[in-house]
Amino acid sequence: MTGREGVRRPLHLAVAAAAIAMAGCNDSSTGVPIPTPTPLTIPAFLVVGDDGGFAQIFRVQDSTVIKLSTTASNDVDPRSSAGRIVFSSDRAGNAEVYISDTAMTVSRRVTSSNATDNHPALDPTGATIVFVSDRSGAPRLWTVPAPALDATVFDAPAALATGSASATPEGAPAWSPDGHTIAFSSTRTGRSEIFTVPAAGGSAVQITNEVGGAFNPAWSADGGAIYYTSTVGALHLRKVQLSSGGATDFALDSLDLDAASCNATLCLTVEDPAGSRGSIVAFPVKGGNPVAVLARTRNEREAAILAP
Repeated sequence: MTGREGVRRPLHLAVAAAAIAMAGCNDSSTGVPIPTPTPLTIPAFLVVGDDGGFAQIFRVQDSTVIKLSTTASNDVDPRSSAGRIVFSSDRAGNAEVYISDTAMTVSRRVTSSNATDNHPALDPTGATIVFVSDRSGAPRLWTVPAPALDATVFDAPAALATGSASATPEGAPAWSPDGHTIAFSSTRTGRSEIFTVPAAGGSAVQITNEVGGAFNPAWSADGGAIYYTSTVGALHLRKVQLSSGGATDFALDSLDLDAASCNATLCLTVEDPAGSRGSIVAFPVKGGNPVAVLARTRNEREAAILAP
């Protein structure tokens, strides 16, 4: 191997080695035992994996992996809130938004258009879905009421006003924990940066200023910060405090890191999202060593915490 490949060590092996090395150790300067970190509690989560030639959604809980997708189609972009899963699928011929129960035993199509409708996110109350659609030309943010699973009509989506020209691409919407604000990416400054906008629409506020661009926002559980992917060097996670605007590196790794899904104690992310090396990993939000939670055997990606 050459270049970076020659010095990489799979994260799950590095973490295991570190854990062994720390076990029973004392601080050499004081003789005081080094406290054992509190183990992370890994919640049930969703991933997309390849199966039978299609991208399918799987549920992971207590190291048990269960396939939830039941159709020969590509099901991607899973996100969960309020006891529901939203995702996009080409089962109707093109990418549309769907909503389902957490076991995906019942799935209901939400959008019906010739456009590409994808990257849905369900607000914390389960009332509204924001998604990305190119139905007006460029990919932009749209909202639609979240239907009941037994609904028989399609509600009309509405474009979300964000204060930029309709030709400016937008993507990766994420709801704040209180449901009042949506974070998203936009190229209105010439490169992709993270912005926030009121959930009802309005003028967006720029949150990041990354020379290589910022992507894939994810909110902290208290709504005070946003995690995002930075492309400066290897893909890695950064965190910006909304009160101060100060941004710092949150998670660095010898393998690239993809977008995160976070709760009050951890952020899940995927190593090497464009390839298949590494694992699904959890980073403690208060800092500390990451934990590998799933080895990638189906090119697992797009990890999302499941909200019961």
